[in-house]
Amino acid sequence: VCLKGHTLVMPGCGSLAHLGEMCVDALVSTFSLKRAAIVESAHLLPLAMASAWDAPGTADGALQLTTAAELYQFESSTPVTVLQLRSDVVAGRRQALANELWEWACGAGVAEIVVVSSCSAHVRVDADLAAPSSLRYAVFGGEGEASAKDMGLDASVLPLSHSLRAEELDEAHEDREVAAVLRFLRGGGLARSLLLKRAGHPKGVASPTFAPPARSPRALALLGLTNDVLDFQLTEKLARAACAVIAQRLSMEPPLLKTPPSWLYEMEESI
Repeated sequence: VCLKGHTLVMPGCGSLAHLGEMCVDALVSTFSLKRAAIVESAHLLPLAMASAWDAPGTADGALQLTTAAELYQFESSTPVTVLQLRSDVVAGRRQALANELWEWACGAGVAEIVVVSSCSAHVRVDADLAAPSSLRYAVFGGEGEASAKDMGLDASVLPLSHSLRAEELDEAHEDREVAAVLRFLRGGGLARSLLLKRAGHPKGVASPTFAPPARSPRALALLGLTNDVLDFQLTEKLARAACAVIAQRLSMEPPLLKTPPSWLYEMEESI
């Protein structure tokens, strides 16, 4: 599977209410992506389940399986790849998994990593409560400061650092975006580790044998402020934002969002 020059989209893996995983399912459905490979990692718990793409009561014919980690791509040579991570991380191995994914992406020549995940709503301050949206983004890499429009996002989507006060910056992490990740990003699974690795922060610990490439991928996190109860309105908003980001990379209008079977299962469970 070729990933050179691709935008690689993945969930936070362990995000609150599986928010990132639900949004990544929506991406696969909306863009009609096809499974290109099964991914194995010793840092993920093994998983095999009935196909995630058969809606409740519609499965027929040969049984199709969905596994812990899978790659999805367009049928044409479009430079976007989606990595869906459905399994839990083995206890104590989140940083190891972040290292493994980062080094794999760098070695494969990925141009950009987009992590779709949650951010615990308990970190909200007055500026967040007054904001028109519960969506946030954080980006590292590229030239200069990146606005929401630059990322393909609506202007209502705010940088994670928007509510950071000047007095919260200190000598240990003077970069405003790094400080915001350290201060606010909680409950986002792999998002925090991957962003800090791209930022070169000491808490984004690298494997001792890994030699980073001359040009690392840009890292973008799309985050929904939430708790551990699934909010379908927020899920839809975050999924639409992720679709808009991918559409911008492909120079196309965002397509109509297609509800994946996993959303139908969750809706049935919540009734």
